[in-house]
Amino acid sequence: MKLIILAFIISISLHLLLFNNYELTQNPKISKKVLEKEKKANVTFVKIKKEIKPIIKDIVKKVETEKKKTVTAKKKVIKKPVKNVVKKRPITKKVSKKLVKAPQKIDYKKKRTTKVPTKKKMKTLENKTLEDFLSQEDPVDQKVLNEIQRLYGREFETFTKIQKVFIEKNFNSFQIITQRVLTRLGYPKLAIERRLSGRNVVEFLFHPNGDISNLRITNSSGYEVFDKYTIKLIEIAYKDYPRPKTSTKLKFNVQYRLY
Repeated sequence: MKLIILAFIISISLHLLLFNNYELTQNPKISKKVLEKEKKANVTFVKIKKEIKPIIKDIVKKVETEKKKTVTAKKKVIKKPVKNVVKKRPITKKVSKKLVKAPQKIDYKKKRTTKVPTKKKMKTLENKTLEDFLSQEDPVDQKVLNEIQRLYGREFETFTKIQKVFIEKNFNSFQIITQRVLTRLGYPKLAIERRLSGRNVVEFLFHPNGDISNLRITNSSGYEVFDKYTIKLIEIAYKDYPRPKTSTKLKFNVQYRLY
């Protein structure tokens, strides 16, 4: 269908061209006039062109000036990049710290060593204890001295001055502390049943660290109940006794009375 239409259009155009050529050959006068008109039209057309050129130049100049203005405006508008001002910190000199050595650990747990006092130290201790003893307001009761002499006999003379002073000063306190423990524990049950009473003498070595040794009954009450009970009492009561400065032999009475 498209091809048919194209063929039709081409045939029409050819017919029109042929018709125009035929008219020109028959009418030469008409053709000259037409040519003159065309020339005039061409001249006028050339004149118009001369007039149009400066207008185009003006327009181009205006466009260029506008572009320059926009460029200058853009240049003016361009903001300079703001520099980030970094505040400088004050420089401080680093002081080198001296290494301090940690103090060495001291072991306070030391082995106990029993030092034997020299003769000079013994004399000074004896003099001090004697001075303390003599400076007391209440002197030792004569009954106490007689009781000590009766219990120890000649052995008491072999003791040092320190031992003698310690025994004389604390003789009554040993007996009082022991009797206090007896009342706390109570009277022996067998002695209560048989209504028994009596007295015995106990002897032992008392050391400065608070220990005792060689605990025994030197003078029996005559009843086994009391003798065994006395050993039991001393094993409890000695912890409350005043301690000596040197190992001392203690000897005192333990009284049993049933009221």
